[in-house]
Amino acid sequence: MSAWTLVAVLALGAGAIQASGHGYIWNALSATYLKGHATAHIDDAADFAQRTIATGTPVPWPRDARHNRDPLDPDTLAYLVRHRSAAFLVAQDGALLHETYFAPYDADSRTNSFSVAKTITTMQVGLAVAQGMVSGFDAPLVERLPEYASDPRGRRATVAQLSAMKAGHDWTEQYYLPLNVTTELYYGRDAAGLVLRQGFEREPGSAFEYSSGSTQLLGVFLQRALAAREPGLTIAEHLSRSLWKPLGMARDAIYTLDREGGIERTFCCVFATARDFARLGQLLLQDGEWNGRPLLDRALVERMRTPDLQPTYGHSLWMDLKYTHPFWFMQGHQGQYVIGVPSKRLVIVRTGRYRDKDTKGPDGRTPAEVYRFVDQAVALSQR
Repeated sequence: MSAWTLVAVLALGAGAIQASGHGYIWNALSATYLKGHATAHIDDAADFAQRTIATGTPVPWPRDARHNRDPLDPDTLAYLVRHRSAAFLVAQDGALLHETYFAPYDADSRTNSFSVAKTITTMQVGLAVAQGMVSGFDAPLVERLPEYASDPRGRRATVAQLSAMKAGHDWTEQYYLPLNVTTELYYGRDAAGLVLRQGFEREPGSAFEYSSGSTQLLGVFLQRALAAREPGLTIAEHLSRSLWKPLGMARDAIYTLDREGGIERTFCCVFATARDFARLGQLLLQDGEWNGRPLLDRALVERMRTPDLQPTYGHSLWMDLKYTHPFWFMQGHQGQYVIGVPSKRLVIVRTGRYRDKDTKGPDGRTPAEVYRFVDQAVALSQR
């Protein structure tokens, strides 16, 4: 095949991809595949449009007297290194007990939350309810999404059902196929349009189906509720006012967008430090209270931490409440975790590039590595 023939074939292929509606694949190629990654990675903020989640006056974490006194167990350290971790942090009673950072990352490094952002989105919706921007956590979606007024199932679906992954919104969750709806959501330039074009495939409330589309749809609902109260108010600015500043976060965070001037990618992409992710866990561990006053509604926090249609998931929180040390956790692609162990008053954060999600723990559903991290943190806290 001559060079010109090859160029013509490639051009035809490119045109066919564009014409088929899969033009987002070019963004995927430049941001991920041509950089040697098989899927999205924790350092891809620069490949997307952004908004800042501004902090106010940073409040340093107190340090426990035992801070970094004891090393990690050798097997756990080797596991963290093997899976190219960025950070492993443990806090007890609101003070830092242990921190390990893995080069080139340090305490100031901001990495992608991936689906930890789903929990943040539910927290933010709860704040909007408390602020009178949303009528209630069980508000119907059509309160802000009239696109579903003529859809019988869509009319019955609620905000809470999106949060609990049981709204019945039509979606297929797949991270490794280049041409699929989840890849389009990550790399495409119209997140709102994409999720709003998806109808409802089952009766709301009838079945659990984990779905990034559900949380992005929740983000569209939230964006409209914010703008109705204050035109121009973005999700990132509301998050700054409602959580980042009150919690005294150490650094500004980054929210990536679907395009310049577009919507925050609420299903995936808050870039923050391990210490700042830990403050979100600490807030939930404290039943939504911060500095002696309620920041999140306690009833919402309790609802988030209570199993819904299945025993391992509540509202944007995973859990195993039957383990020796019962825990709940936020979970993101590639092993981003914010874990709370109430009985030991512990918050655990692990961030990194890879994880083992296929080896399951005692409940048969939760990744075994989560139990490893819980057991390691409990051991540190008891030394």
